[in-house]
Amino acid sequence: MPSLADNQARFIACLQKGPAHFPADLFAGSRERALLGLKAHANTISHARLVALEQAYPKLHAHLGHERFHTLSRAYIEQDHILACDINDIAEDFAAFLTASGCDNSAIDLARIEWAWLESYRSAEAEPLRLDDISTLAEAQLLALPLAPHPALRLIALTGPLSPALAGLGDTNPRALMIVRPQARITIHPLTAEEQAMAEKIADAVTMGNLLGHALELGSEASAMRHVLMLIRAGAMMRNDAKRGVAACPTG
Repeated sequence: MPSLADNQARFIACLQKGPAHFPADLFAGSRERALLGLKAHANTISHARLVALEQAYPKLHAHLGHERFHTLSRAYIEQDHILACDINDIAEDFAAFLTASGCDNSAIDLARIEWAWLESYRSAEAEPLRLDDISTLAEAQLLALPLAPHPALRLIALTGPLSPALAGLGDTNPRALMIVRPQARITIHPLTAEEQAMAEKIADAVTMGNLLGHALELGSEASAMRHVLMLIRAGAMMRNDAKRGVAACPTG
């Protein structure tokens, strides 16, 4: 007699691969009635996967249009590794799929941005570094202040023009976008090349002194302080007193 795990695997194979994989000895009743029930169940799962993609990428849906988005989504969810994927993570590889499908860079960037938004939303809670936290520090204390990227920080280097779906960010042509969630609200910040370089240095800086040193390499003392203050105001950093278990900020 097949084990429970074997029967589950056969059941899933039928749902994913169709009637050719029907487990004839698994169901009571006729083959036709069992296949009818399996088809309804498979259609429900397929619809849920398509809805999950729409919910993960609402702006991309608008950018591509419903028909194009639906066609790409259908092809995406029918891949073997996606069929086996948990629905909570089903949308993770969509940007790579769009690249392989020959989509324009604006659409691919938009997919990366929306997934990064979701990652930021789901990230761990942490208290961001604030200007008040450094305003009373002596120079030596400020330079020695241990830093780490805030867990919600995400950086997306852009490869094409911003999608019209992101018109709310202005009509500039940024080099990158920084996504942060210092409290409950997620914000997106367009970055220049220098600001992008600064944001990328947070993970390597370790201390405020090191971060300021990186900033000085990019420009004058005035611009260095401006870049550091921008990152603090945005909520991109946290104080790292523990100096352990801090991962580099993900980039897309």
